[in-house]
Amino acid sequence: MLMVVAAMISAAAPVRAQTAEKIKVVVEARSEGLASRNETATRLLAAVRRGLEAMSDVEIVPRDEARRIVWIVAGSAPGVFAASVIVTERYDRETLMVLGIEDDDMAGRMMALQIVNDHQIFTGRDLAALARRIVTALDEGVLAKLRPSTPKG
Repeated sequence: MLMVVAAMISAAAPVRAQTAEKIKVVVEARSEGLASRNETATRLLAAVRRGLEAMSDVEIVPRDEARRIVWIVAGSAPGVFAASVIVTERYDRETLMVLGIEDDDMAGRMMALQIVNDHQIFTGRDLAALARRIVTALDEGVLAKLRPSTPKG
């Protein structure tokens, strides 16, 4: 009898899911009005990268390995910081086919574009707190939509 119960319990145990593929993103930053980064933008970029890297399902990768880019334009004035954060995505051929884009020329043009998925503006007096708010917004917004959903049961 004990063997039957043990067999029933082991048969009812859920099969372990395969490890989900990480969400690959690029994170770039520049300073408002400049083509490069000043100290504020560099510090903000580093803090946002650290926050994203701490997530177990997100991987920061080089641009040629990611479909998604997080663009940060940082600005500052005495006592206040601001960041415009835009998340873009490059469509792949499979996605375009699902969307009904079958023409190869049109698909080629569309795959060269970055489509805006999200745009938010953040302001604050503390740069570290601003970075945490950006990471939280990404985690609970765009990244949450990309994560596989768990069936409700």
